[in-house]
Parts: sequence; C-alpha cells; structure tokens
Amino acid sequence: MKQDKYIHSMDWVEGNNIIFSNNSNYRKYQYDLIAKYIGKNILEVGTGDGSFTSQMVNHNDNITRIISIEPSDTLLKLHRDKYKFPNIVSVCNFDLFGVHPDSFGLFDTVIFIHVLEHIENDEEVLNHTYNLLEKSGHVLIEVPALPMLFSEHDKSLGHFRRYNKKLLNSIIDNEKYKIKKIWYQDPIGVLGSLYFFKLKKIKLKSNEGDQLVKNQGSVYDKYVIPFEKYVEKFIKFPFGLSLTAILQKR
Repeated sequence: MKQDKYIHSMDWVEGNNIIFSNNSNYRKYQYDLIAKYIGKNILEVGTGDGSFTSQMVNHNDNITRIISIEPSDTLLKLHRDKYKFPNIVSVCNFDLFGVHPDSFGLFDTVIFIHVLEHIENDEEVLNHTYNLLEKSGHVLIEVPALPMLFSEHDKSLGHFRRYNKKLLNSIIDNEKYKIKKIWYQDPIGVLGSLYFFKLKKIKLKSNEGDQLVKNQGSVYDKYVIPFEKYVEKFIKFPFGLSLTAILQKR
C-alpha cells in the first residue's frame, strides 16, 4: 500500500503487526487509565486503527459525540471497514491544525493516545488544543516514556522522541493548563523494550519481529498486563514504558 507523509515507513502500517487489538488486555488497560476523565463531547486526535475509539464507544454510554481525526489517508483506507461505529462517531481526514471552533465547536475532552511523539512541534499542538476546549475541559495524554529507551524501533514508528515527566512538563503552558495528574505505567514493559528493541534492535517488520509479537507479545498481553493493572491500583512507579498526563483547561 502506498504510504503518505504522516506514516513514513512505520513498521506496522500493513496491519498484520499491530500488536494490540481492540479485544486485547492492553487496549482495555489503556482505556481504564483515563476512563474517568473522558467526558461526553470528545475530540480524538489520531484514529489509527480505530481500536481506542471502539473502547470508548463500548464502555461509555454517556458520550454524545466523538470527532476522531486521522490525517493519514493510508491509515483511513487500511482500517475503514474494521469497525462499524454508531452515529455519534465521525471519523474525519483532518490534521489537528485544520480543526477550529467555528467548524467543529468546542469539546470537553481532547485525547492523544500515542500521538504527541509523532509530531515535531508538540508544544504547538497543546497550545492549539487549548482553543478547542470548553472551560475546565480535559486533555488526556499517553506517550512512550524514558528517552534512554529511544531506538531504531522508535524511528521506524515515526517517533521524534520518548518522554519523561520533565520533558512533558516543559511543553505544557501553566497559564493555559493545570496538571491534575502525571504518572508512569507498565514498568515491566521497560525490560522488554530495553532488551528486544534497544539491545537486540529487533524490527517488527521482520521474521524475528513477527515471532516476537506472536510469542512474547501474547504472553505480555495475557499475563503481564493484567498483573500490572492490579498492582498499579496501589503503587505508582517512578518509571514505566508509558507516561500518562491529565490536563485541565484553566
């Protein structure tokens, strides 16, 4: 399939190497991290394969509107028949900077699930998002964590960076947003990423990568994620494979 400027040469673009489907423990884990902050009127930035959109539709009866934007023509065509969403969901071929209040109105929630790392000027993204939010609205962010883990794998996924708390804090304008929570999750995943991607330099789009997804990936999803999900109810770790932040418009 022809690739566009938004996806470059991402390993998983053909669809077979997307590790975590809508029914996976990991996708449910991602949703549960931010579920209580999701409002009724939502802008989702980065539709991707639609699996997080599906999580919201299936687990939140209070939602009245989801505008899910995906700037990549390639991804939209690749996944257009994967889900049949209700009428409250509109999937649009837009870049975030093409979304304005005069055409879409305001939102009470804007969601970035593994999106900011794909955008070179991430600070500009949050400043633009401020103008799309209702008063006291929330921005919900999940990004890959720990700059020391940045590898060829990240580059192949189109990542400009991985984050720590200091770096994520540095792009948040404190006059625009209040940081309600910011925390790491998935500490065990750090070990896997360090070994397979940083040290062994495995590429997902390879025979070795396919085996990694089928074997270690399935074990990770079936056993590690449920265990971490339980433990993280009681303990917040000082590191993790991902970093989540809850921002509120001032």
